[in-house]
Amino acid sequence: MIPGKGFFITGTGTEVGKTVVTAALALAMRDQGLRVGVMKPVQSGGEWAAPETDGMRLKTWLDLSESMDEIVCYHFPEPVAPGLAAEWAGVEIQHEVILLRLEQLAARVDVVLVEGAGGWLVPLGADWTIADLAALIGWPVVIVAHPLLGTVNHTALTALAIRERGCTPAGVIFNGLREGERDQSAAHNRRLVEQVAKVPVWGSLPWLSGELTRHRLKQAACEHLDMDGIVGFLKGGKADE
Repeated sequence: MIPGKGFFITGTGTEVGKTVVTAALALAMRDQGLRVGVMKPVQSGGEWAAPETDGMRLKTWLDLSESMDEIVCYHFPEPVAPGLAAEWAGVEIQHEVILLRLEQLAARVDVVLVEGAGGWLVPLGADWTIADLAALIGWPVVIVAHPLLGTVNHTALTALAIRERGCTPAGVIFNGLREGERDQSAAHNRRLVEQVAKVPVWGSLPWLSGELTRHRLKQAACEHLDMDGIVGFLKGGKADE
């Protein structure tokens, strides 16, 4: 287990908004006086420092002084699962490299947010996955999920898999609710996720259209997420239900 405090941020699948949630959480935690570091251990798709990559978006939104090499350990241009992209590139993703950089980062800050790639069981190599990486880090896991029909099943299955891997599902954050896309389940999904998955839902970030700025991301987190509960979990080490 890596010394220090932090969250591993996973999703119920790809494109659920883990990077937006990671940045929003980091900015809101800074607003509470915490020194926050972020890491995207592995990313695939696009050029290394292109503005649209997850690592560069985190660097830009959070105005990070760290280089891209410090934020992202492994990058592959093909938009496929990192394990497959690494296989095509003839590269082995080594957990020792990731853990060393994470330990160095954790020593400089109060809390680190580690953003995974895709969902919980995305492969990183022939015999290991995102779940294995999270287990090696040992920090509680935040689940980012879509807010509409189907999310109860996806979120509960993810929480179950997290527990089976020996990790703690700390909380769920819904992301990307568009006002015009609400379905009949939307008003009930928080209650049902907490009932079925036995994980608290820490809030729901709305869909943020247009240019995303530090101010907008921080404001969204402060207005729509239970930041006192989130920070309190980190400080108090609240046990899994």
